[in-house]
Amino acid sequence: MLMNSSKLMFLTFMILSTMMVYSSSNFLMSWMSMEINLISFLPLITKSKKMKDQPMKYFIIQSLSSSMMLLSMVMKLKIETPINFEIFMMISLMMKMGLIPFHLWILSFMEKMTWNNCLIMNTLQKMSPTLMIVQMISFKMIIIPMIMSLLIAPIAMIKMNSIKKIIAYSSIYNSPWMISSLYISKSLFLIFFSIYLILNFMMMMKLKTQNIMFVNQITEKNLLTKTNLMINLFSISGMPPMLGFFPKWMILNKINEISVSMSMSMLFSTLVSTFIYLKMISLILLNQTTKKKFLKTKNFNEMEILINMTGLTWFLMFKPN
Repeated sequence: MLMNSSKLMFLTFMILSTMMVYSSSNFLMSWMSMEINLISFLPLITKSKKMKDQPMKYFIIQSLSSSMMLLSMVMKLKIETPINFEIFMMISLMMKMGLIPFHLWILSFMEKMTWNNCLIMNTLQKMSPTLMIVQMISFKMIIIPMIMSLLIAPIAMIKMNSIKKIIAYSSIYNSPWMISSLYISKSLFLIFFSIYLILNFMMMMKLKTQNIMFVNQITEKNLLTKTNLMINLFSISGMPPMLGFFPKWMILNKINEISVSMSMSMLFSTLVSTFIYLKMISLILLNQTTKKKFLKTKNFNEMEILINMTGLTWFLMFKPN
């Protein structure tokens, strides 16, 4: 991924600000780090000609959520009020992450972004709000919004044709998995996030190189590209024995001890998302076109398939305690 010095500088600031959130024990310092992250991300998304007014929309939503976060802390420290400050904190962080019911902005926003920015939005931008949710909000309070995101997002994907909207909904129903893993342990969160980052990187780079924006465009590609995308989608949904199944199996095993309703919602979201991907892939594999197909990136395709298949090795080697 080629980039000029300004892009590299802003990306460095984003990574450093995320590390500052994870290393600070002060709320004000964490809030400032999240604002630095926001200011660093805005120049990256304004480079695209398609964005137009989308950066301003993103800035307004993030600023509103940050203001609500500060208001909740003021209410906690200075004002005696019957309103629980955790509600305002939870709403502000849900807006930042794009969880249901505050998810509509992220669909239109991601649809007009480049694939590189979509990758950053799906991975790096979710790390800071995830940590803040775990530190500031109890699991019992956040469980209902997480269940809503797990149930509604896969169902909303059924009639989607835009790949970017499908990925946006995929990130929405994967966010509760990410939050739950951090509630369980930091090491489990790092395993889940690392694998989620690898899978998203492989899929988005493939969609970028093949210039695929809609589902029906995949039918024109060669069989190896279709198979590669199919395995990537199954791995993200958590289908065994793919790479993405291993961390979800560990999270599900632990979360079942904390909340049965949460584990059932996770299973339902995984089943529905796998059904949607099966429905999409069946149309892709069964449709044949008369166009001549060239295998330009055969070695890279094979490498991606092998990476996904390492999930079987992980499954045989490790087991959750």
